[in-house]
Amino acid sequence: MLGKGLFISATLTVACGGTFDKGYFGGCIVYETEYQTAAGETLRFAVKPKSWLYVQGNNLKFYDRKKQPESLYLGDKNELYRFEQKQAVLVADTGRPMPRPAQTCLPTTVTILGHPCQVLRLVQGSNATLVFYSPEVRINAADFRHCALPGWYALLQATDGALPLRTITVDAQHDITATQEAISIEPMLLAATDFTATAPAR
Repeated sequence: MLGKGLFISATLTVACGGTFDKGYFGGCIVYETEYQTAAGETLRFAVKPKSWLYVQGNNLKFYDRKKQPESLYLGDKNELYRFEQKQAVLVADTGRPMPRPAQTCLPTTVTILGHPCQVLRLVQGSNATLVFYSPEVRINAADFRHCALPGWYALLQATDGALPLRTITVDAQHDITATQEAISIEPMLLAATDFTATAPAR
């Protein structure tokens, strides 16, 4: 899961448009998320809420279902901000790095939005997550090695920088399954001004 529910703790080389650094993806991925009980009952929202991930180089920004900023990471400064009541709050980097989850590569392959995806099973505590990712849609994991966003760098390490195009997280403790899937991948050139506390989503 991404955004507030970012991956467990809590998620491109293109021949059209956009500018890329050494083949890495820059632009926006739009996700839809669905929450279900173990019995298959849909929770929280009648309509799958969307979220937006913008990334360029070592900067990233998440927007929530209302297209309001949720978190912002500035790589050059190694600063992570959370948004509370539309105000950016600097997150103190005082926590210890999370242990890497146990991971298993699965033989399954799936195509999502035209991109062939590999599948990785990650287990941490009472949570198990299937991550569907494509090497065609990737960023430089090393750019986020100091990012304090829970689980983010561990996810990028597990996928060699590939961004998740689908995650299915089973929270056994609370009997909830969250499925988050990309519905749009849009390469675009983002500027430093897009990664500010007041910048709206494009």
